[in-house]
Amino acid sequence: MDPNSSEKPPLSLRERLFKTWFPPAAAIGGMAMLVAAVFRQRPAARTVVAPPGGPAPAVPAPGAQAATAPAMASPLLQVARASSARPTAGPLARQYRLERVFGEAASAAAFHLSLNGVALDSSDRLHTLGDGEIRVFAPDGSVARRWKVAETAESLAVGPDGRVYVGGSGRVDVYSPRGDRIGGFAFGDKASPAAVSAVKIYRDEILVADASARIIRRFDAAGRQLGVIGDRGATKTFMLPNGKLDLDVDAAGVVRATDTGRHQVTAWQIDGTPVGRFGKFGMSDPADFVGCCNPVNLASTRDGMVVTGEKMVARVKVFTAAGVLMAVIGPEHFDPMCTQIHLAADAKGRVYAADPVRRRIQVFAPEAGGAR
Repeated sequence: MDPNSSEKPPLSLRERLFKTWFPPAAAIGGMAMLVAAVFRQRPAARTVVAPPGGPAPAVPAPGAQAATAPAMASPLLQVARASSARPTAGPLARQYRLERVFGEAASAAAFHLSLNGVALDSSDRLHTLGDGEIRVFAPDGSVARRWKVAETAESLAVGPDGRVYVGGSGRVDVYSPRGDRIGGFAFGDKASPAAVSAVKIYRDEILVADASARIIRRFDAAGRQLGVIGDRGATKTFMLPNGKLDLDVDAAGVVRATDTGRHQVTAWQIDGTPVGRFGKFGMSDPADFVGCCNPVNLASTRDGMVVTGEKMVARVKVFTAAGVLMAVIGPEHFDPMCTQIHLAADAKGRVYAADPVRRRIQVFAPEAGGAR
């Protein structure tokens, strides 16, 4: 595939067969899982989140000690070992508590129509995309700044210099930290605009998740395409039955993306070289991903963890870079109708999880003793 092409890559025989049989099979499988969930006895809860201001819930583990986080090697070495990683038995190594909520329905900062994304700047100020505008929150939860964006906006990112990047409908717009539009670029076919489902910034590059072409595009500041990520595999693209592609990039330049049809988190060097993956479909092991297409969302933490968000069973998980499950933030915190949980993580290891159905952002803080 030509890296500079804006056309969708042709479907292989494997993908044509997949698109034919997968949707009805996924629907039948989803209904079967919902029925099974209603009638089976729920296992003992393994969610490790405490209520605001309260202690972390005790997790009984007769004869066993809590797992501890493995020593962190280089990110590339960690993801290369993903195929052999297995979650440990017993209590999970990390615990999180609900610390605060932004945008509650009763607050002056409530979201009335939509909540489409969250991002943090270099000072961990919360930026949100919702109700057709960008809002920047002050530490006390009030809205410090806000400005209108295009109605087609679907995603946002904040660069290290405070610039805000808003993606949607085949374009990326750039705003100053004060909200003035200072640039932007379009790409793809104007008659059928690309679905921009995520934007991230790495150094002087803009990474754009093009869910319609099922690849990640790399642009410079002027909007010139530098290359693509995700075209080096059997199908040459990500497999996205739900039409959503999310990504994040860590400080080492490792790009991670959701490959929802394969139930995997994939890892790539910035030049598009694949360096690892983890995840598989499953219904009993909490480390596995259920449903037709998960995980839907992800974020990277400063200490090398990978945070994922799921639909069908709306929950958030924290993994090592090699795919070892460290924590679960359970479905009791999210609306069961969530099809996405937008994610971000700050310098203190707190996880920001945006529920688009209840239109609020919950902040989960790691308990004392957890690595940060």
